[in-house]
Amino acid sequence: MDRASWRLAKDVIGEALRLPAAEREEFVRQRCSDAAVCDAVLALLEDSQTLNELWPSLQKHSSALELDDDDVEIQPGTRIGPYTILASIGRGGMGHVFLGNDPRLRRKVALKCLIRSGAGNERQRLSVLHEARAAARVGHPNVATVHDILEHGDRAFIVMEYVEGENLAALLRRKRLTIEDVLAIGRQLASALTAAHAVGVVHRDLKPANIQIARDGTAKILDFGIANAGLFAASSVASDAQTRAGVTVRAPAIRMMHAGTPPYMSPEQLGGLHVDERSDIYSLGVVLFEMATGRRPYDSADPDALMHAQRQPAPRADALNPQLPRSVADLIANALEVNPARRPQHARDVAASLKTVQQRESIAGRLWRRRWPVAAGMPAALIVVLILGQLKTIAFNYTFGRTGPFARFGEESWLSLLAWGVRGLLPKLFFMAVATASLMMARVLWKGLESIGPIGRVSRGVRAVRQNLATQMGLHKPGLLAQAWAGVGIVLIVAVARMHLALLNAWTVSFDSAPIDMLMPMRESAPERGNYQVELSIVTLILGYGLYRVIQLRKRDATREGTAGIAMLIGVTAVAFLMADLPYRSFNHREFERATLSGARCYITGESGDEVLVLCPSIDPPRNRAVKRADPALRRLGSTENVFRALNPIDSHP
Repeated sequence: MDRASWRLAKDVIGEALRLPAAEREEFVRQRCSDAAVCDAVLALLEDSQTLNELWPSLQKHSSALELDDDDVEIQPGTRIGPYTILASIGRGGMGHVFLGNDPRLRRKVALKCLIRSGAGNERQRLSVLHEARAAARVGHPNVATVHDILEHGDRAFIVMEYVEGENLAALLRRKRLTIEDVLAIGRQLASALTAAHAVGVVHRDLKPANIQIARDGTAKILDFGIANAGLFAASSVASDAQTRAGVTVRAPAIRMMHAGTPPYMSPEQLGGLHVDERSDIYSLGVVLFEMATGRRPYDSADPDALMHAQRQPAPRADALNPQLPRSVADLIANALEVNPARRPQHARDVAASLKTVQQRESIAGRLWRRRWPVAAGMPAALIVVLILGQLKTIAFNYTFGRTGPFARFGEESWLSLLAWGVRGLLPKLFFMAVATASLMMARVLWKGLESIGPIGRVSRGVRAVRQNLATQMGLHKPGLLAQAWAGVGIVLIVAVARMHLALLNAWTVSFDSAPIDMLMPMRESAPERGNYQVELSIVTLILGYGLYRVIQLRKRDATREGTAGIAMLIGVTAVAFLMADLPYRSFNHREFERATLSGARCYITGESGDEVLVLCPSIDPPRNRAVKRADPALRRLGSTENVFRALNPIDSHP
């Protein structure tokens, strides 16, 4: 990174550190025009050890970091009143949150202090008091409880309930929520807002980063730092009535946008107009939309662009997620109405609507949505296994000449085909599972080694180079990444095929007519058969991992880009798997009943009616004979043996 880029990076890092962790990536990508600088900044923000090493340089350069001087002495082990600081949980635009321990009640707590601003200590203290009083007035299981408020030095702290889990923003980045999860979380949020509005508190900054999801699924609303208490005073009744009648409430001539997070703010909040509980309902609608679809109704985070976009109705959630029930999409659309008078008028109305929707979803319907993948997957899996068994048997029949005039000897029941499908599949799945577990253990061990200074620095350097290279090559886009993985797969498949060309030639010719020398790579003592199957199983595993990464990238970016690349990657993965699986029966199960025919060493490779198919490897082609069971020249020995033993000169006697 050159000097100018590093100067820009330090400014961006300083500002990003003041935001919640869930909002940093979006902020950085908006500020950086250079993708490489973007990725480098994001990598540094995730690397606490390197940040600590660069801290003096960052503080000297960026004025944005001057606020952090207040927190220099708040290190793990610091006592804040009766509480002991354990770690820093995160930093937002309005405050710094620490994890603490309450030794009296033996519980963990969260301590929040506002980052000092130029307004002075008294303003900071009043802000903390205001937030604590607003949150304390809302006694509800879905609102983080305020335990205490205290002062330490020249700073005021709120002591809150510590909610173990992850915030909704992180959860949405990690996975797509089910309809049941959307409804359950939505009802909890609406219930919490109902309690807040009942005591005159409007949150005004409801967003996924301010919603913590506990391990048991409970949703907790956090951060009432900009809550507007006492909103429903008598003086606001007239303007409220005008708004409800459909008349736009005019603010003073000089307007400023209210505090909050623009993508989740209502039109009236963005415009600096009067806000009430219906503004929170709009924010709840945005959160519901994001939970249901994986993206916000409007992509921009710029206030002016959002105000322009909000002049038109928001897109329908069920247009982006066809599986979303229409009733849920209608509820979200109502909450996102531009005119507050057309939204639900109270949070309790939203909670009641969500409850009604859940009741309308019948028990049978809910069970079907949960179980239809299993119900549809089991028959599909049986069909796939049956097809694999059929393909392996076709290849086996061709290898041993059970085709053409001898096709009747290769006919097998569907149960036999199913069994062969399973027998070929299980060893590969077991190998892939063991390989995956080994790689995961190796990754954990490597993470441990990275804690060692020199190894960690080298690892971070390599990771940064890799990320920069991937960005320059466009591999951060799902389509290009899928094509790259498919290209790698083609190269690996061709390499394996070239290394085992003689084996493949032996498998693709018929024992009935091929020269013996061509069949020798398939003989019993040749280890190449196992090597070939293991190598292609590894290739399949690599391609499967690549497919997983591409799908995760598409989910993260909420895009449908790369469909053609994914289809290509799936095709290449299927080719690798089939190349490993189809020869399974021919390579590993060649045991037949021994017999002699006119004194020649032979094997019975099939039966049909009153005839048997006899293969005599030691005679000149053609080597297959259809022989009557009662033929006196046929002598059945009763024992079984690998047919390729007849090709071993040491053991070629009858």
